[in-house]
Amino acid sequence: MTGDATDGRPPSAVVADGVDSAKRRLMESLPESLKRRLVGPYNRVLTVKANREYRNRQRGLPSRTPAPDAPSHVVCVVVDALRADAVTEEDSPLLHERLQRDLVTPAPWTFPAVSSLVTGEYPHEHGAVRQSDESDTGSTDLVIPPKLPDDRETLSDVLGSAGYDTYGGFAFHMPFFAIGGRFESHAVYDKAAVEEVFGDYEQWLDERPRDRTFSYLHVGDLHEPVEPPLPYWGRYDIDREIPHLTTWDYEEVTDPGPEGERYRDHRKRLYRAALAYVDDRLARLHHTLTRQFGDDVALVVTGDHGEAFWEHTAFDADHFVDSRPAYCVDHGGTPYESLARVPLAVDGLDLGTGDDESGDDSPGTDNDDGLASLIDLAPTILDVTGLSDAFETTGVPLQSGVPADRIALVESARYGYEKKAAYLADWKLVVSRRDDESVGFRLPDEVPTDLPSDVERQLTEALPAWPDGEQADVRVSGMAQQRLEDLGYV
Repeated sequence: MTGDATDGRPPSAVVADGVDSAKRRLMESLPESLKRRLVGPYNRVLTVKANREYRNRQRGLPSRTPAPDAPSHVVCVVVDALRADAVTEEDSPLLHERLQRDLVTPAPWTFPAVSSLVTGEYPHEHGAVRQSDESDTGSTDLVIPPKLPDDRETLSDVLGSAGYDTYGGFAFHMPFFAIGGRFESHAVYDKAAVEEVFGDYEQWLDERPRDRTFSYLHVGDLHEPVEPPLPYWGRYDIDREIPHLTTWDYEEVTDPGPEGERYRDHRKRLYRAALAYVDDRLARLHHTLTRQFGDDVALVVTGDHGEAFWEHTAFDADHFVDSRPAYCVDHGGTPYESLARVPLAVDGLDLGTGDDESGDDSPGTDNDDGLASLIDLAPTILDVTGLSDAFETTGVPLQSGVPADRIALVESARYGYEKKAAYLADWKLVVSRRDDESVGFRLPDEVPTDLPSDVERQLTEALPAWPDGEQADVRVSGMAQQRLEDLGYV
């Protein structure tokens, strides 16, 4: 086969593309009712394969021993699209009471972000990062970054080698595609409510006595389509007759008019309603865990990324290409604060934060000045369990404090050209090479401004390399593409 016929790719890649195209055509030809009936068997095949991958990997890992005082049960709940400022006493009392601080996500969408959570590294370091800097990325076809290398240990791999039974529950497919195969037992759903994800997890706990467990539960109730139970619609006085409210509308309009403003108001209410539902179910889970394990449980709740609600619509449209298009809406785009900041709430885990020298113990107060990142969760849990020497991380244990001069990074945008952000204290720089934009912001109000020259130099030099396209993104096909299209990924 000639180089022209393969576009410079290996013949095997061309054959694989041909097979994928055939699968897509087959799926598109099937009746919708048949597609739905195939979802259950498809998910079961995925979980059986993922469980086998985990067992095979565990055979090659050294046996480890956790610290004597390590919590016996560690539960990490990731609430997809949970922005930091959404956690309030009114909407989410359980989370608010246990709120520790904000974290900067290393990526504005799920796949690279959760890969960072379980490795303690930025996307450009672990490799699950976008490979192309083309402007139509994510809008016309469904591609995902390469998965973590099979020989790359993750948080769950390490805890499994230390005697923890591990469980991964995924409300939808994208987080599973990123870190599936990293747990002893998997559960993946088409788009399950938190009730089902937590319920099946509790059933797993009840199957047999388990001395030590590590569980990763990824819930998707804040991700479109947003459909909390009907009582929550009533609690927030949401007009159910507004079209497209569970997904998105007015996403590329800088001046939507009165009708659009009403839509936006009720769309934000719906997000709050969904969070209230998740928080209520978290309270029930917390009660179940406490009843079953007493105080021997460490519960960690965070988001993989936030969610934008038109905070910088006109600015975004003026400065950056969005291939959907959608300006400062949803996630995957420009890393504004609404998208880049996620909360961290913990229970049964002392991170040494929450009190300062003045005695202020309000949520989010901390002793150190550095910016914490989602990459800090893996080393934090490894340190708590006495397994901190298992693998090296860029992240740091939060209980040890974050260096004040840390530069936190965000990269791997899903839509449009690549957009990267770098933080230092109250300064932020957002850069898009192909958009030819470099914009400074003063925090916390995120006001565009000229940065001090020394700060701008430090932040610019800290930005990771730009995608070069040398390694291809992974094309999703067949049943997987159908499932993710239903969630608004293309």
